[in-house]
Amino acid sequence: MKISMMILWIFVTLLSIEIGAGLYETFVVIPMWMGGAPDSVVKYFELYQANPQFALRAGPKFWIYMTPLAGLFALATLLTSFNTSPQHRKWRLIGSGMSVFIVAVTFAWFVPNIMRLTYDIPAMSATEITTTANWWVSLNYLRCILGVTALLCTFRALSLPDESPR
Repeated sequence: MKISMMILWIFVTLLSIEIGAGLYETFVVIPMWMGGAPDSVVKYFELYQANPQFALRAGPKFWIYMTPLAGLFALATLLTSFNTSPQHRKWRLIGSGMSVFIVAVTFAWFVPNIMRLTYDIPAMSATEITTTANWWVSLNYLRCILGVTALLCTFRALSLPDESPR
């Protein structure tokens, strides 16, 4: 197996795990703290602060490792795409390019804002909490849609031959 295909397989595996975990958080965890902002956000994160042993803490236990790793393999997949067949390359570039974009946006916007909602609640007004939480949740749905689309594109790339006709 060529190195470019091994990188693609590793990337697809990591992306599948990341998308699955992201969908779980979106549909199970987020509704627990977003049910009635700002009060639900404040209560959830006060509980998080008061009882850290019971907090989910997915950020420092999972996302801090998974997101950079998926981003690294997205970049590697992107860079190893250029000696592949045009059809394979197209889907590979779309999927990995979208994933690189998602990782960049995650570190640029999502992480700082969830950190604010986790640690800066006492310094935020009710309006600021509600606005930040609503934006975070709404944009997270978009991030999930883009992630699933990227995964489907990489699945399509896997279904096509990767070697250019000589």
